[in-house]
Amino acid sequence: MQKRHAHVSPTLDIMAKKIFSLPEVTAAFIRDILELDVADAQIVEGSQPHSMAYEEDDLFSTAVDVRAKLHDGTEVIIEIQIRKQQYFLNRFHYYLAIQLVENVQKLRQQGQTHKMYEQMEPVYGIAILEKSLLLDEEAAINKYWLTNSRSGKQLKAYYKNGKHQNLLQVAFLELDKYNKDENLTDAGRQWLEFFGNLPFTKAPSQAVAHADSLLDSSSWTKEEKTMIDERIRIQENYDMTLETAIDEAREEGLVQGRKQLVCEMISRGMTPDLISEMTGLSLEEIETLLS
Repeated sequence: MQKRHAHVSPTLDIMAKKIFSLPEVTAAFIRDILELDVADAQIVEGSQPHSMAYEEDDLFSTAVDVRAKLHDGTEVIIEIQIRKQQYFLNRFHYYLAIQLVENVQKLRQQGQTHKMYEQMEPVYGIAILEKSLLLDEEAAINKYWLTNSRSGKQLKAYYKNGKHQNLLQVAFLELDKYNKDENLTDAGRQWLEFFGNLPFTKAPSQAVAHADSLLDSSSWTKEEKTMIDERIRIQENYDMTLETAIDEAREEGLVQGRKQLVCEMISRGMTPDLISEMTGLSLEEIETLLS
């Protein structure tokens, strides 16, 4: 499918940090995906692109990790994963849990031990994944929270002034499931199209349009253009190196498979001429495999 921007992707770490540095865009994204009543969002971590040199061996399995604080104190961690990672779900659970613990520890350090559980702020997570993680789910956007296994009612805790709220909630956007999900809301669809770098099927909202304008290279500063070009170069080099390694491993596997097959045929009393006729291998190749 044709890409909306040929040169750069919204999931590139520098671009994602630039996108989520806009509080109004971040607030709209959280509002649409988690369906929360979000008035505004303060970016407290991970929004600043940096000019430090990138390492060639940086595999950048995670493109960006942003933490936002909503008007009611709820914190939302947004993470983009551009490569499939076996234990990503475990790590994502850890990030959310450790943030919940750190928030309580800060209250304790401030001497609020008698109120630290009452003041404990919810921590939610949104993961944007280029490759599917939830293989048993057909939907492109999935949300999870603690519920009663029989009634389906959410397990909510009292939080700040008696407010009743689920303290943990996570959502996953799997970009490669975009065409498979026929039940997307307009809001969900436009965010999948945006981060998937796909053409918009409907006119995007103001927040999505604003975010998309940041991918226009004419709006970049000279420093940003240098950083983005360098990051793209490193990513392309890594992709080429990875593809070469996979091809070499596949070829090595083929050679080992051929060698095993030829040895098996020889053990059954077949001649090299017969093996050549049956497999299409030349006599020289057979001799090399047997050496």
